[in-house]
Amino acid sequence: MISDLSLTLRAILTQPGLPRELAAAQIVFDRPSESFNPTQTAVDLFLYEIRENRDFSEAPAGTGPSARPIAFTYLVTAWPVGGPELALQEQQLLSNVLQVLLAHPTITKSFLHGSLASHEPAPQILVMHPDALKNTAEFWTSLGGKLRPSLSVTVTVNVPPFEGEAVPSNGRS
Repeated sequence: MISDLSLTLRAILTQPGLPRELAAAQIVFDRPSESFNPTQTAVDLFLYEIRENRDFSEAPAGTGPSARPIAFTYLVTAWPVGGPELALQEQQLLSNVLQVLLAHPTITKSFLHGSLASHEPAPQILVMHPDALKNTAEFWTSLGGKLRPSLSVTVTVNVPPFEGEAVPSNGRS
């Protein structure tokens, strides 16, 4: 399900009609460490936190009594390759990503992948979540990289529990 969410975000950021800079960029999901060095201009969505979203409203009817709102938070960075003024290219890519994601506060079914395709309710996107990355410099240091411009994107999905048969523990029935 988590990889389906990442593929859903990729679908949003590769849809037809995007600004030329973003349309030409590769969308990747790598750790943006010091060794990360893409050979093509890229936008990196690094999933760094998964937690229950207690600020999110209760699971709506039809999701089951035990579905829980889970927040998946991505660090979004831009990695231009070649051309003049790489810092300005990086800022332009981040601006494009910001504007595209702001246009999708709720992810429509046409973008949903795999297990999310029939998911109700639709996942919600919050760009620049106020609780995300309180100490950016420390975060980048922990990744082994240097501080760079980034966006924090949180997607909340109501996740139902696994509904398989219960297996007795310790061989007891």
